[in-house]
Amino acid sequence: MSISETELRELAEFQSETPILSVYLNVDPTQRTSEEYLLRLRQMLKEVEDQAVREDVAAVQRYFEHEYDWSGRGAVVFSCVAADFWRAYSLAVPVASGLTIARRPYLSPLAMLVDAYGQYALASVNRQGLELLLFRMGEMVEREVFEGEEVYKRKKGRGSSSLGRRGGAPVSSGHQKELALRNLREAARATDRFCRKHKPQRLIVAGAEPTASQFRDLLPRSLQEKVIGTMSIDPAASEPEIRERTLQLLQEVEEKRKVEAAEMAFTAAGKGREGVVGLDEVLSAAHEGRIRTLVIDRHYHARGYRCSNCRYLTVQALDDCPFCGGTFVEIPDAAEAAVTKVIEEGGEIEVVDDHPPLQQAGIAALLRY
Repeated sequence: MSISETELRELAEFQSETPILSVYLNVDPTQRTSEEYLLRLRQMLKEVEDQAVREDVAAVQRYFEHEYDWSGRGAVVFSCVAADFWRAYSLAVPVASGLTIARRPYLSPLAMLVDAYGQYALASVNRQGLELLLFRMGEMVEREVFEGEEVYKRKKGRGSSSLGRRGGAPVSSGHQKELALRNLREAARATDRFCRKHKPQRLIVAGAEPTASQFRDLLPRSLQEKVIGTMSIDPAASEPEIRERTLQLLQEVEEKRKVEAAEMAFTAAGKGREGVVGLDEVLSAAHEGRIRTLVIDRHYHARGYRCSNCRYLTVQALDDCPFCGGTFVEIPDAAEAAVTKVIEEGGEIEVVDDHPPLQQAGIAALLRY
């Protein structure tokens, strides 16, 4: 079961008086066996047995020991038995293993995955046809095929098995060029219809050159802006091979984009424009609903305070809330609370690795205004 942005927002809105156990478990079968991953889970649960609710620990353990089919590469579970709350997701992409106990689901890693791999399309094109694949969190969910007119004419007799060479019409003939161009135009229209229907966040083009570039130039500008890269794929490649190639490209693009987002936030903050750096400034902007993109170092956590009435977040130990007069309660991770708030407001989350300025500041944001 994959997860959509809508489901992510629903998770962000859930809170409970009883702590919620959030579990992320890497179950990539190419790295270890299911028995080894199960042992790792038991060790993590034992480490938090004095903090987590016993019923939630039992529910998680029961799920992985008796119900989970170990078919994915990452597993995410949220459990709060007292509030009758249970969500389990098997993902085609790996996650970093870890447990969190809080009154809200721990969403930062999941938000990062949805942003990176949520929904993307692959258009595999040649001079005669097109295959369109839709992936959600690395799992193929839709497939469409477009067949155009035959470009290469075969002649009877010796060499008829060779296309465009011995026994075939020359590839460079004007007629074949026109047929190929017509097919590419129709393929571009088919891709536009497919993307309008399924609304992928990103588009990857696969094909030999110059066909792939010609096809890309024929796409509507709105789709050209979604294209994150071009690759060649063996026509006989299996679905797992295609998935791995596309996920590798997505990861490379995401890492570059995350660094660019962090740079933009620091630059904007330095110029006194639509950017803030540091938890205090970020929490203030989050309360006002101004955050467009939140960038956070993967390992950043910081205690803070939340108003029990209006949910205003701050790093300061205030007696009364300046907005509603309510009382504050200390929370273990104000940074994660900011992530939840931004998700609720429809903003984007970028979890960044190895960016020295962000490692020092912990958190920053690009603002809507």
